[in-house]
Amino acid sequence: MRFDTLPALLSANAREDRHLTLIEGEKEQRVLSFQRLRQRALGVLAALQRQGLRPGDTMILCLADNERFLEMFWACVLGGIVPVPLAPGSTDAHRQKLLRVFAQLGGARVYIDLPALERLEAYAAANGLDGTFAQLRAAAFAPGSLALGEAPGEPFASGADALAFIQFSSGSTGEPKGVLLTHRNLTANIASIAEAAAFTDRDVALSWMPLSHDMGLIGFHLTMLACGISHAIMRTELFARRPLLWLEKAGERRATVLCSPNFGYQHYLRQFALKQTGGIDLSAVRLVFNGAEPISADLCRRFVTALAPHGLKANALFPVYGLAEASLAVSFPAPGAPLATVWLSRASLQTGAPVRVAGPNAPDAVEFVQLGRALPGTEVRIVDATGTALPERHLGPIEIRGENVSAGYHRGADATAGPRQPAEWMDTGDLGLFFDGQLVVAGRAKDLIIVNGQNYYPSDIEQVAEQVEGLETNRVAAAGVRSGPDASEALAIFVVHRASLESLVPTALALRSAISQRTGLDVAHVVPVGSMPRTTSGKLQRHALVKAFEEGMFAAILAQLEALLQAATSAPEAGGQPSSIVDRLLAICRPLAPGQQIAPETNLLEINLNSLTLARMHEAIEREFPQRMEITDFFEHPTLEQLAVVLQQPRA
Repeated sequence: MRFDTLPALLSANAREDRHLTLIEGEKEQRVLSFQRLRQRALGVLAALQRQGLRPGDTMILCLADNERFLEMFWACVLGGIVPVPLAPGSTDAHRQKLLRVFAQLGGARVYIDLPALERLEAYAAANGLDGTFAQLRAAAFAPGSLALGEAPGEPFASGADALAFIQFSSGSTGEPKGVLLTHRNLTANIASIAEAAAFTDRDVALSWMPLSHDMGLIGFHLTMLACGISHAIMRTELFARRPLLWLEKAGERRATVLCSPNFGYQHYLRQFALKQTGGIDLSAVRLVFNGAEPISADLCRRFVTALAPHGLKANALFPVYGLAEASLAVSFPAPGAPLATVWLSRASLQTGAPVRVAGPNAPDAVEFVQLGRALPGTEVRIVDATGTALPERHLGPIEIRGENVSAGYHRGADATAGPRQPAEWMDTGDLGLFFDGQLVVAGRAKDLIIVNGQNYYPSDIEQVAEQVEGLETNRVAAAGVRSGPDASEALAIFVVHRASLESLVPTALALRSAISQRTGLDVAHVVPVGSMPRTTSGKLQRHALVKAFEEGMFAAILAQLEALLQAATSAPEAGGQPSSIVDRLLAICRPLAPGQQIAPETNLLEINLNSLTLARMHEAIEREFPQRMEITDFFEHPTLEQLAVVLQQPRA
């Protein structure tokens, strides 16, 4: 099942008996056969060709509507036009990235919905980017603006080594980094994924991952098409609002293959604990992919345990490793194998050195998940500082090579480096080792915290922090920050905390004690934040926290907290929020729910508000308080008094 190009892949599987289902709500969905998807794409291609687009042109796709996204994606691919998927997130960081990518590409068209374009215009005006926006506006068009005729477009015969699309990695910062993926890269990786996961056309897949992310687009759309697998794609924002619907739909559809990064499992379990769903049947599920960020063994176990009464198999969790530069996947375990982990001595995790196995109860033990073996056609090695391959159980940079590995980045992302040759090894930027033949990833090299000459991994410190009472997985981030008069690196622990500063004092003291005892590190700063900055796929962006810290964003609140910590006092929590903020929230929410009696202490989840009303409330609050809250805050802080606390917290 190896195709030369993506158009060949789609043509070979353009069947009426295989379907793509686009889930927009509990009872809202669109169903397209693979054949109909190709026909629709050719219709859009005809409209693009009438507008003068030709093979080699670039098209930025920046919208959350999965149906429109896929029509345009395939229209571009079939016509030799290069699609550039970008996350359509609602933050200024996403808007900044869109403008930077547009400037970097030079001459690209932009497919974007009108509300997003209006918000982008306001952001550009506020940040002195009117010139760039004016160029983008002239190149943009919205869904529904194309005049579609009856005649299909003329497909272009792309070669295997032609550029298929550009994948801007989800964590790109500063100057965005666009990974160049050819048809050969993609079809090689797709064939390897299908073999390693033992996919057949009897599988049924369901994903909520955004199509701008490689796991969503390549893993759970292109691969499924190639294998003739009917699959469903849930809108990401719907999963954020109603995570329980994810597995309800999986049970209804008898899905066999699912996926999520760590934060998605945590988000699901948080709501599952509040409102367990009865009647779901997950007995058909054979693989639940876990990837896109460091994998928590404890979270995997908790997820499987929680869903076991609903038929989820003990060995369904499928922890994998990959990256955009590999066209997605690098290593998989054997399907159906039990979750494999290894406990290592924290002190032995030094680059180039052998690691030491530790007992689970050893004071410096840290648990890592084993991520299987390299996929067919992909080579993986661990090297030292000189680029020499290291033996098993030695820690070092992870390097890869194979047909699936990108030759490089779009111009501007890495101007000093030429295209990577096929025989060359590529540094992934991750550190890891082989243990009993399986790959273990310790963390990102750039995230290493170096204190007193010793290397520490953020995920290791975060695991210790999450054991402190009151803290949860994905609500804690460890990072090295430049601090003090000598600007030396110190450890900062960022925690999601939306109550009074006084109430954080016991937690901060417990954090410092636990981390000191388990790692020997002194915590220089405990930093309360309103939320963790993440990509649209949920990957933690520690760099954003560090940047905000070093720019002094948290200086005032840290001074207050430090005074409280030094006094070691714990004042009672504030009884309420300033009436002005609560009054503003009441003025926003009451008109959106006529007939409901909404007071400051009203639980919004207990008065039968539907998900659309909650979404409208979120949008209205977002306009009044830009970037101060997330829609999931309605679940965790469902009264306006509680939401007012959220809105007062600083955010990176």
